[in-house]
Amino acid sequence: MHASATDTDPVPPPATVQPRERLVGEDLYLEVVLNGSATERLVHFTRRGEALCATATDLRGLGLVLPPGDDERCLPDIPGLHYTYDVNRQRVSVDAPLDQLNLPRQILNKAERSATPPTSGTGVLLNYDVYAAQGGGLGNVSALTELRAFSEGLGVLSSTELTRRYQTPGQGWQGDTVRLDTQWRLAFPAQSLALTVGDTFTGYLSWTRATRIGGIGFGTDFALQPYRITTPLPQFFGQATAPSSVELYVDGIRQYNGRVPAGPFQLTAVPGVDQSGQAQVVLTDALGRSSTVTFPFYSARQLLRAGLDDWSVELGTVREAYGITSFRYGDAPIGSGTWRHGLSDSLTLESHAEAGDGRGIAGVGAVWNPAGASVLNASIAGSRGGGLQYGLGYAWTGRYVNASLDTVRSDASYRDVASNYGSPPPRASDRALIGFNVRESSFGANFVRLRYAGQSASRYAGLYVLRNLGRGISVNLSYNQNLDQSSDRSVFLGVTVSLDQRTTWSVSAQRDRDQTFVTADASRPVDGDGGFGWHVQGRSGSDGGGLAELGWLGNRGQLTVGASNVGPSSYSYADANGAIVLMGGHAFAARRIDDAFALVSTEGTPDIPVLLENRRTGVTDSSGLLLVSRLNAYQDNRLAIDPLDLPADDRVQRVESIVAPSDRSGVVVRFPVKRVRAASAILVDGNGTPLPVGALVDTGDGSPAYVGYDGMVYLDNLHGSTALRVTLPDGHRCETSLTYPASARNLPQIGPLTCRTMP
Repeated sequence: MHASATDTDPVPPPATVQPRERLVGEDLYLEVVLNGSATERLVHFTRRGEALCATATDLRGLGLVLPPGDDERCLPDIPGLHYTYDVNRQRVSVDAPLDQLNLPRQILNKAERSATPPTSGTGVLLNYDVYAAQGGGLGNVSALTELRAFSEGLGVLSSTELTRRYQTPGQGWQGDTVRLDTQWRLAFPAQSLALTVGDTFTGYLSWTRATRIGGIGFGTDFALQPYRITTPLPQFFGQATAPSSVELYVDGIRQYNGRVPAGPFQLTAVPGVDQSGQAQVVLTDALGRSSTVTFPFYSARQLLRAGLDDWSVELGTVREAYGITSFRYGDAPIGSGTWRHGLSDSLTLESHAEAGDGRGIAGVGAVWNPAGASVLNASIAGSRGGGLQYGLGYAWTGRYVNASLDTVRSDASYRDVASNYGSPPPRASDRALIGFNVRESSFGANFVRLRYAGQSASRYAGLYVLRNLGRGISVNLSYNQNLDQSSDRSVFLGVTVSLDQRTTWSVSAQRDRDQTFVTADASRPVDGDGGFGWHVQGRSGSDGGGLAELGWLGNRGQLTVGASNVGPSSYSYADANGAIVLMGGHAFAARRIDDAFALVSTEGTPDIPVLLENRRTGVTDSSGLLLVSRLNAYQDNRLAIDPLDLPADDRVQRVESIVAPSDRSGVVVRFPVKRVRAASAILVDGNGTPLPVGALVDTGDGSPAYVGYDGMVYLDNLHGSTALRVTLPDGHRCETSLTYPASARNLPQIGPLTCRTMP
């Protein structure tokens, strides 16, 4: 073991380093590079001849694994360690085997990231959807509305209502109004919790049923943290002997590219929902040497990450005759509780209990990923009175093959709370499915069996084939058969041609029981950014006919008109939907708002283009306002304005903002635009010669300006009349005055102004 060095005087320790007790030898405070990575630490070494020595505590702080004790250790005495001492740079480069290092694990490609804190303004919103139809001498009109109020820290209060007016033969117009849902919801995004008071549902699992209630509910809502990963993700653990570049490929698509220092690292792959496949990690060191590791992965949304809980509790009374009456609720209170827990990344436990109105059930279940792309699930539940329900299931989601098989069975005594208000749970529910994905084709088969108490079982089987022929042409063939009634079958064959991203033509033939009909269809849906769309269809057979429909979508709503003639029925119809928003002291008409929105303000400046995620969405009105309706709650939404059309004398403090509105609420986003009284002035001396470049101009506001070429100087914050005092490069001084025109815009040019020499 040899170390290279050149004699030099000892370097004193920096002021930020605590001096150590001097030992026999030369004291050095050196920067340390470990396995090619800078540690950004200064370590106290003692030079003894050609050897560098340090305390065991300092060496452990660098990551070296040493026997117990705090005695001095010399680098040449550590097996497998090599070092080089650079005197000029006062640096020591240490190379050590990874098995002699205890370095922190580097986390790469973190799936989760911090979200922008959610905010909310205060306002009221009315969503509406009005539909009218006329045919056969009779008409009908219906309106579905949602009234919503929101405010920061107070949550969201909403109510939906359906109003109907219709004509009947001999009785004229009739109608009614039904309240659908009314609720107040308060979210706690930091904890992923939400409180709901009013009309809601009880929690449920795959082996239980939800019940519509009026009451109170409280529990987790992971949608409040959209960047939080709740399902287990495939991870790769490795180590680099030297600083290296790391690449991650998922099914051949590069998902991550970065650098990692020497030592252990952890790399997380983020596949799609219920996706299986192959991932490759490529590690390349500084010398260009590459190593590749391939590992399979599977991601299942039924599983929770280890240690994660998902739960809810509800208390209330059952909502009855929903959509028929407005305020009909059961008399007996019911309670419900649901809990899921990620015991490990491969095992999630489930439980559910509910009771009320003389009924009650309690049960447990589990979802397990034993290996590969397979998922097993099992559940068992008992009801008050001795009823029993159990369920088993298996699913395989591979790259080329998907298969699932599950069953839920119950005995005659099993009853849940919903049984008192409707049909009991099915005695047997069986399902089997298998599908194949081969190149441009998908095909498979399915089977369903359902049996209720006192009824015979219903069994259906089906086959399907989907083939992509290229150039936007696809063929779809399906066959469905009722296994208990041979005449109950349907066959469908369709060809679809996509002319471009929006225009589609299709022709299909279908035989359903004893009827056969052919349908020709062409459509161009309305683009999400707005504009026109259309749909036409023709159909043969006993119920033959056709329809034609035209739609338009703008920032203030959507309108659809059409006419249909199917069999003996002919009618025309129209539909209008949108929203009316009261916020910030103004009223706005907008397209329907189901999620969040933003009110963009340019502080009174009109006609400024506004962009959402780099796409133009509209311009500000005469008050400098624009309502942007397509934001996602709790997610980062990038809003910006385009300042290119601003007059030259307008200033804007910022042109971009990232906002995260709260649940179904609006947020005010301000881009202050301020008019600056600015001008370009031409300054000349008494002979009409432009003042020299670099002359200093003082307007008295403390912000000097400098003369450029041709005696031109840019001045802002001007008043009606402004005195200008100029200091020339040779030290001489002169003065003049500038009068700013009251009606000037777009950076006027003023002058020439003669600068008179000051005594």
